[in-house]
Amino acid sequence: MNKFSLKKFILLVTAGCLALCAALMCACRAGCGMYASTLDWAVDLIKAYYYEDVSEEAIRSAGLENLSGNVLDIYSTYYTAEENAATNSSNAGSRSGVGISYQVVPQSLGASIGSGLYVTDINGGSPAEASGMRPGTFVTGGIAADGTRMDFEDSADFSTFFSAHGDGEQFTLLTDSGEYTMAKSAYKMSYCRMATAESEWNISYDASGREMSVRAFDSDNYFFLPEGCAYISLAQFYGDAAYEMAALLKQFNAMGCTSLILDLRNNGGGYVDVMQSLAHLFTADLASAYPDAMYAVFKDGSTADYAVDAFTSDESCFFPAGTQLYILANNGTASASEALIGVLISNGVADYSDIYVSHLSEEYLSFVGMQDRNERTYGKGIMQSTFTYYLTGEGLKLTVAKIYWPDKTTCIHDTGIGVAQGCNVVGAEWSVTRGDDELRSVCAMLSGD
Repeated sequence: MNKFSLKKFILLVTAGCLALCAALMCACRAGCGMYASTLDWAVDLIKAYYYEDVSEEAIRSAGLENLSGNVLDIYSTYYTAEENAATNSSNAGSRSGVGISYQVVPQSLGASIGSGLYVTDINGGSPAEASGMRPGTFVTGGIAADGTRMDFEDSADFSTFFSAHGDGEQFTLLTDSGEYTMAKSAYKMSYCRMATAESEWNISYDASGREMSVRAFDSDNYFFLPEGCAYISLAQFYGDAAYEMAALLKQFNAMGCTSLILDLRNNGGGYVDVMQSLAHLFTADLASAYPDAMYAVFKDGSTADYAVDAFTSDESCFFPAGTQLYILANNGTASASEALIGVLISNGVADYSDIYVSHLSEEYLSFVGMQDRNERTYGKGIMQSTFTYYLTGEGLKLTVAKIYWPDKTTCIHDTGIGVAQGCNVVGAEWSVTRGDDELRSVCAMLSGD
């Protein structure tokens, strides 16, 4: 087991799909005074930093709880003090529970994958991951610690079963792919994992959350990967994702891999500073590269450059110049993910022809309400900053700027990246499947099968 020590403190100054750090430096002018109410504080911030003009009357008429999607865009929202603290803790990687995300797929939909409680994500480092459970399976029931069995008809049944167990109390979930035993606990989430045709690598942390370990184990789950090709999945741009990527690229280089598939499907973004650090890993070995990872234009016309963050000088962690890179993306690939793609395209690390975007089934698109976003990424070229009211702990996340790629001209907001730019298309019935049929199809295309 290889150890990879953490040396950098990840700043928790922003939140949202793609956070903005620099906007907070101006908060001394707005949001730091004494206010008669939190609403007065919010009015001051919105007028100063929200990227479009909004009348004070509209803000006050709506109230704090009704700003999102009404007066402000859907990416801007108010947080209670409890919600604000929980969001910051979660985005730093601190989690509790078992680490399962699921969708309720109704039988009436007639989805090709089936119906019921469909697991769409398993958090890295979670009890569910440790149990061996993988996304793309239906949870059908559970066996409690005392041996009592319960079938799940809906999410309420699952919630009832789950709530009946305390931390550390083992239970078993029954699925259409087997039985998985786990227990609720606190854990630090990991965001990256890697595989080759013969092995997999997972990231885990010690109890303090400070010491990161890379665990390699024999596995044929990815037997279909082309020879010399590794696969790395990046779930989100939070926590210590950049350090995790560095550790896995170190393994990638040690094995002498000749190509990499970078999976950004369903990655909705995260902190901008994590993206800046990841940009360094993929551009540091180039003879020349853009110094900035992105460029922002604010409401008042002012601009800001966000430099590539050279957070490590360890060349064994750099993606080698000239190495073939393929990128997987879908309509859930957004914000920081699209910004990182911009870094890769702008610097010639990858080309549009190296990107594979999902053609999702009509049943899935209708289910998630994204019929207008197929064969492309989400298209989020704006960024948010979260401000905290120091007197109460309440928070306000605001869209504060439009963002551009390192060339300072390309903005993919509302258009995304897809077939219009020359990306490849690969069919996908659902955004997640148990055997990852979509990845298999891409590998077959790369192998010429």
